[in-house]
Amino acid sequence: MTGLTTSTLALAGVAWLGVLFLVAVLGERYRHHGTFAPYWPVVYALSLAVYCTAWTFYGVTTQTALYGWPIPPTFVGTILLFVLGFGFLKRLAELSKAQNSTSIADFIASRFGKSSALAAVITGVAVVGIVPYISLQLKAVAMSVEALTAENLVMAAQAASGTVITNPITDSVFYVAVFMAIFAMLFGTRSASVKDHNPGLVAAMGFESLLKLAAMLALGGFVLWGLYANPQALLAETTPLVFTGTDSFLVLMLLGALAIVTLPHQFHITLIECRDPKHLNAARWLFPVFLLLIAMPIVPLARAGRD
Repeated sequence: MTGLTTSTLALAGVAWLGVLFLVAVLGERYRHHGTFAPYWPVVYALSLAVYCTAWTFYGVTTQTALYGWPIPPTFVGTILLFVLGFGFLKRLAELSKAQNSTSIADFIASRFGKSSALAAVITGVAVVGIVPYISLQLKAVAMSVEALTAENLVMAAQAASGTVITNPITDSVFYVAVFMAIFAMLFGTRSASVKDHNPGLVAAMGFESLLKLAAMLALGGFVLWGLYANPQALLAETTPLVFTGTDSFLVLMLLGALAIVTLPHQFHITLIECRDPKHLNAARWLFPVFLLLIAMPIVPLARAGRD
């Protein structure tokens, strides 16, 4: 039983954080450069894939294994929103820009007489809702770190043999949260002006989206041609998925569509960081294509993992 050392994984994490910092700095510096500006709608569209969190691997793969859903219902809802509800999204972007909204609370309050009390209530609701959401993402990251490190593989083997292991100072969630906080402070809250955008943050999120897609496709390729000889072998040696849970599928479709305009971080990237409502024209087709591509490995992963 082998794995990465904690120090190796930590160095890899720091290196990746450094790459994100570099991309963010370049985004801040060259956002308006003549050779780069025409591609900004594509960068913005890719940044919307902040929507694809750790849930994209853990949650939707489990859903597919349990219910046989060939594509995550949340993705279906989001795709339908961008394809069929594009006018609604574009109108929201125009309104948020016209009112210089800086958050979902600010946007809603501005539609009701700029009520500070209403904004405070919405902010409180958002905090209550987002904290469990963030904690699940941190837990997923921590589980991934623990699964990759050699120390935790040894600890798991010792625990299986009945040995009790405790090591409270190796909580990877804390370090992941620290890195996220540092990045957010440097590129998310760096400006005191409510009218300023954060091109560095958008550029970093867009670049990270490419890594997410590459990682998922590589993992799918490993399953199809690494664990199995080819896709035909996977189909022959694993149990077919049976589509069930139609009611849940429809409910999650609705939640997927609502997430674009209700999750605070998604609202911020989609609407607040939309410098020009015309940029949504690129996102209308590019983001749905991205979701379809990143969902492609989910069925092979579910079939291989279940069997």
